[in-house]
Amino acid sequence: MRKKFLGPKVIMVTFLTLMGAFGLNLTAGQFFAPLNDTFGWDLTILSLAVSLNMITWGVFQPVMGKLIDQFGPKYIISSSAALMGIAFILSATITELWQFFLYYGVLTAIGFAGCGSMANSVLVSRWYVKKRAKMLSRSSMGMNIGQLILLPLTGFLIASSSFRIAFVVLGLIMLLIVVPFILIVVKDNPVDVGQMPDADTVSSFSIVKSVSLSEALKNREFWIATLGFATCGFTLYLVAMHLPNFAVDLGGGKSLGGQLLGIAALASACAMWITGQLTHAIGKKNLLIILYIIRLLAFIWIAVSPGVWQLYLFAVVYGISSMPIIPLVTGIIGDKFGKNAMGSILGFSWFIHQVFAALGVFLGGYLRQLTGDYSIAFWLGAGLLMVGVILTTLIKEQPVTVNSGVVVQ
Repeated sequence: MRKKFLGPKVIMVTFLTLMGAFGLNLTAGQFFAPLNDTFGWDLTILSLAVSLNMITWGVFQPVMGKLIDQFGPKYIISSSAALMGIAFILSATITELWQFFLYYGVLTAIGFAGCGSMANSVLVSRWYVKKRAKMLSRSSMGMNIGQLILLPLTGFLIASSSFRIAFVVLGLIMLLIVVPFILIVVKDNPVDVGQMPDADTVSSFSIVKSVSLSEALKNREFWIATLGFATCGFTLYLVAMHLPNFAVDLGGGKSLGGQLLGIAALASACAMWITGQLTHAIGKKNLLIILYIIRLLAFIWIAVSPGVWQLYLFAVVYGISSMPIIPLVTGIIGDKFGKNAMGSILGFSWFIHQVFAALGVFLGGYLRQLTGDYSIAFWLGAGLLMVGVILTTLIKEQPVTVNSGVVVQ
């Protein structure tokens, strides 16, 4: 009797892993107030830990990608998730500032690099080729659901008990729930259990074309997709880190920023599902262009229409075009370059993404301090997104078709 295809369970586990990884990594801001109350550490100093986290995450993306290519995604993802859990539990013991920088700024970031979007995209791409974009979108919804569940949970735990308890509970979620599921369910490749991607039969399925990182770095298409993705990183983190403060600048309450990011996460989850369903009909490249244009319009809107009520509309429109860009770029790169060195290739793309993300966070704060508002930063983001639109139109999307039972990437 033929064994049931394992692919859907792999998608379930990658969804769960991304819930935990993104949920934990994005909780840092909620610990700022209790850490300030307890130790007197100010916002500027604590924000440096976030910058360190982002830089460390970016630097370790190519490293983790190389390790995944060499040893397979299962054990890299599970050990990285465990490292995130351990780092959070260690954070419950902090009494000195350097400990927070080490546990969150370094260890959590290293773990996140190995169990975040890049790593799980590689795993999904090994199990699906024809349905790759759809399944990447479905698994990537975990990024949004993690924010919707774990961010409010963190706030509740801090308010009802203490920040130390919150750190422990979040760490245990990774260690006792996420890690065991990865170890028990996941297999690195379909062939490990006598299956083939997309549940095809061995006799009718073969995959062609897979290149190395060095070959990808010489490829024009790689740089077009990566630099377009970099504009996503700049604008994504400009909003994630500065929208709460911008809301306060406009007269909103301190809780408004969290509400807006929650609205954006919900809109993103809905858009993630829809783009996954539309990929086959419209194509990854066309969807990506549409999403870049939507985010561009959102940035123009927030730059010219500053007001509290306008922020709600911005959150919805921006959310639609936020996280869904990630699986589409991943799918395009995977289709173009194959899976053998996908970890290294995606890791390098994510490194460039994070360099621009850190630049977006820095320039957002610097321009706000220099000019007294965020308008120039938002216009800069809009300009970069226009570049992203232009670059994406230049991509020659690699078709994934079936000819005589052979999938051509």
